[in-house]
Amino acid sequence: MHNSLKDSILEAIDIVDVIGERVSLVRKGKDFVGLCPFHPDHTPSMSVSPKKRIFKCWSCGAGGDVIKFVQMRERVEFPEALAILARRAGIELRPGSVSSANSAARDAVRTVIDWAVEHFARNLQSPEGRSGAEYARRRGLSEDLIATERLGYAPDSWNDLVRAAARVGVSEDSLEQAGLATRGEKGTLYDRFRDRLIFPIRDSFGRPIAFGGRALGADPAKYLNSPESPVFSKSRVLYGLSAARDAIEKQRSVVIVEGYLDALLLRQHGFANVVATLGTALTDAHVKLLLPVADRLIFCFDSDAAGVKAADRAVETALRHRTEVRVVALQGGKDPADLVVSEGGAAFSQQLQSAVDALEFKWRQMLTGFDGASTQARRSASAAFVDFVAASTSAGSIDPLDQGMLVGRLAELLSLPVGTVHDLLARARQRRPVAASPPAAERVADERSAYDSQTRNLPPGLVGAVEELLGLMIQEPGAFGWQDDAFAEAVALCPAWSALESAAHELFESDGPFRREEFLERCDDPLLLELVARVSRYGALPSDAAMAFDACRSRLVTELDALQMDEVRGRLQGVSSVCESGERDFLTALDAARRQQGFRWHASGGAVG
Repeated sequence: MHNSLKDSILEAIDIVDVIGERVSLVRKGKDFVGLCPFHPDHTPSMSVSPKKRIFKCWSCGAGGDVIKFVQMRERVEFPEALAILARRAGIELRPGSVSSANSAARDAVRTVIDWAVEHFARNLQSPEGRSGAEYARRRGLSEDLIATERLGYAPDSWNDLVRAAARVGVSEDSLEQAGLATRGEKGTLYDRFRDRLIFPIRDSFGRPIAFGGRALGADPAKYLNSPESPVFSKSRVLYGLSAARDAIEKQRSVVIVEGYLDALLLRQHGFANVVATLGTALTDAHVKLLLPVADRLIFCFDSDAAGVKAADRAVETALRHRTEVRVVALQGGKDPADLVVSEGGAAFSQQLQSAVDALEFKWRQMLTGFDGASTQARRSASAAFVDFVAASTSAGSIDPLDQGMLVGRLAELLSLPVGTVHDLLARARQRRPVAASPPAAERVADERSAYDSQTRNLPPGLVGAVEELLGLMIQEPGAFGWQDDAFAEAVALCPAWSALESAAHELFESDGPFRREEFLERCDDPLLLELVARVSRYGALPSDAAMAFDACRSRLVTELDALQMDEVRGRLQGVSSVCESGERDFLTALDAARRQQGFRWHASGGAVG
């Protein structure tokens, strides 16, 4: 079973960033070193490897991945550390999701994709795949690379994959979930990829998670990717990263291209540090995947108008992360694949050597906008450049010396005094929204976990009683038979409690009695993992679990009674005197309390039993 949540967190989280917030780290070769926070350390004993995504103290022996670091630093269990990092990574905390079902769905999708990789690869080697094989050879791909990457072929058929799946027992629902098939208006299932050379897309661990297809016929959609699925998000995946990671880290530099063929053909010609954006715009998530292993990002997009525009956007995205950015400007309408095949690796090396830094690229783009342009267009182009420089300096992405040189060039171009250009930059920076430091209460609210937010208005005694009962239920599945109306009423007060009870009950119904560890393996919801960690703090299972459950339930009933009486008092607030209308309000509230509590009340407010 794939541990999807853990894998997603390890991919999304930069261990250097997390540890660097607690420890002053200094680069030493490929790794970082710092004082270990887990023992009195006077010389840097802890090493952090961004490539391996682990830390290790060579003095006290502490070590592990970023999840282990958070466990040790925050003194929490694995599930709570996982939840903390999930929130940091922006992985949505969705109360009420049935995590075991989600995990099973992801596993099913991976299984189907693994099968489809082999199906497409066999197609390419068959007589039916001749057109795909010929196209691959015509573009310059070697047989070794085709085999290593498991390139494949989707025939010009509406149901080749659908029929093959039926023969081996792969369900139609699984094909749809994996993005391999879709339904027409009449509900008929048909293949998504038809008459295309197929490129398996892998995550950063090298596992196939999706496909890209290059049209071989007259389809206007030259390239087609798998849709979003439980295991694939195009904005968070870089094609070829798993294969290129070692080379990127060794060179501390990465070449970013647009398409699969660009990446593969460059690799084939000796450029191993190449990844592709799958034809989509570069995102912050893409950059974060690269920052642990690369200090320099080199963009080499197609030389057409669309490629130049994509490079322009990519530069602005990358500079937000304070990394060195350079751009290769290809000429003559060529893309990187065309260049390396027609002119060889030496020609591409020369292009890399002539790559310009981000500011120079943006400057040239502005000058291009000046050619033959109207006064208004020139003004707009220069204003956009000033805004870019202001944004980049505010983010700390531009060296002050470089900024000074640009100011001089801009002043000369616009025939303005240098001081005027400095004023323009200052005003541009002032126009940019600055995130104000939130008040202390807001910062506390931001740091509060999703679970804490759900329970913050509930009485602590009630929260403790429910958590203890849930802890007993996770450790003793027989407790499902001990639940009553009071437990159901309490659980309904908090979405996380209700979700945990439902997920555990579902697992019990499907698998029978289970251990806490088995529940954790099936649980993929960060909010539920945090709650399991909370309820597990109440200790080991007592010798007489039923008696412990009954005692805790009695406390729960008392807490519920107190909560309901607080509600009654709240409804009576504002009645300052026992006038006729006030008395009616008073008696109405008492009657509601009688119905809720099952007590018999005197008009004076006393309970008689």
